[in-house]
Amino acid sequence: MKTLAAVSAMALVLASPALALDFMGGNVTLGYSGLKNDMDTSRASLTGQAEVGITPSVSLQLDAGVSKFLGVDETEHNLTLHGIWHDGPADLGVFYGGERIAGDTKNFYGFELGQQTEQFDVELYVGRGENFGWDGIMGGVSGRYSVTPQFGLGLAYDRADIENLDLSRVALQADYAVRPDITLGAEIGSFRADLSDSWGRETFVGVNAKMSFGANGGTSFNRRGVLNIIPGL
Repeated sequence: MKTLAAVSAMALVLASPALALDFMGGNVTLGYSGLKNDMDTSRASLTGQAEVGITPSVSLQLDAGVSKFLGVDETEHNLTLHGIWHDGPADLGVFYGGERIAGDTKNFYGFELGQQTEQFDVELYVGRGENFGWDGIMGGVSGRYSVTPQFGLGLAYDRADIENLDLSRVALQADYAVRPDITLGAEIGSFRADLSDSWGRETFVGVNAKMSFGANGGTSFNRRGVLNIIPGL
């Protein structure tokens, strides 16, 4: 019922003649990551994001993607909707999404805060996620510094603590714009998984290629999700 009400309210907003949709920006990203000591345990992904303005102060962002966990031969699909308010010292958003893998859909939702300047990009989010009927907290923080107009360095931390599942990752990231609309990126970090009957910490590496488009050259926020934390299985 809550989902139906939310969809109905959105349809009314989009149908209002007083509002005009304004495409702000988006991107398409192809990524690959895995555990350093066992690259057969890896993940390949194709994701896309798009953001449209509803009013000068409000926008909607949609994230969609598909990932293949090569180590266990499972495919994950995800879809997330963000509602964003821009009229303040920083962008304030809410998000709601779902991830489907092995026949099970895991929902998540929360709040996010972000600020973008010519040199710094900073994001913070906190919310709740599900894992096979249980729910718990999820959250993270990330920052990026533009060393030059083409080259940037970043640091990110994400965690999901759900019944019988505790995941976290910290990553050092770098990206280089080979063209104004095409960026190549790489990351190295530490991934930890504490399950009900096992635990461990592994070093992971990842690479990606991103094509951006639109007036803003991208979207206000990064992707969200519990499974999004996992570099490979």
